[in-house]
Amino acid sequence: MVLNFFRGADDGLTQIDSQVAVMLASCRHSYDLAMGALVTDGDIAPVAKEVRDTDQTINGIEEEVRRELIVHTAVTGGVDVGAVLALLLIVKKLERVGDQAKNILNLAEEGVRMGDADDYDRFVAYRTRMSTLFADAQRLLAQHEPVLDDFIREGTALMDECETIVLGLLHDDSPASYAVPRAMLFRYLKRTAANVLGTVVTTAEGVDRIGDQDLDE
Repeated sequence: MVLNFFRGADDGLTQIDSQVAVMLASCRHSYDLAMGALVTDGDIAPVAKEVRDTDQTINGIEEEVRRELIVHTAVTGGVDVGAVLALLLIVKKLERVGDQAKNILNLAEEGVRMGDADDYDRFVAYRTRMSTLFADAQRLLAQHEPVLDDFIREGTALMDECETIVLGLLHDDSPASYAVPRAMLFRYLKRTAANVLGTVVTTAEGVDRIGDQDLDE
């Protein structure tokens, strides 16, 4: 995993790296399920259960990692405090991604459906781009020499475009039943992109680099 490469593989934190990878995969799973619920005409109860069960898994891993980092810091005397702080920030960001998937699911549970919407193509385009961002994040975390520039550009572009859509909807003359769910959805997508982007940047370059990014969480 990338963090292993940058800080050294024998620092006692390798198991936590694996847990971070599981969290990211679980976040993508929840996101895909929640977005799928927005276009189905069927019963979404099974999907809702899976999203919430997966969120519990994500939360459980975050709590476990926090405990392991406390023990690790006590044993090592904090000699690798930078890596510990980075991991704490990473698991918090991924926990927030899980929360955004639940927020998207809540829209579906309230009856929001995009399958027959006039902006269905836009919905599909952003659904796909965000899922691809997850996939790229997983690949970057799995390799030892990450190339971040393209990933950062795409993640930042997604954030900016989602924000533009939200601001446009604030001034839209469409009924609230049309504009409000979309504004909420693209706000959730922006926050998802921000935290996925922040996870990879922090993993690869530590807590310092985050200050260079305007990551809305």
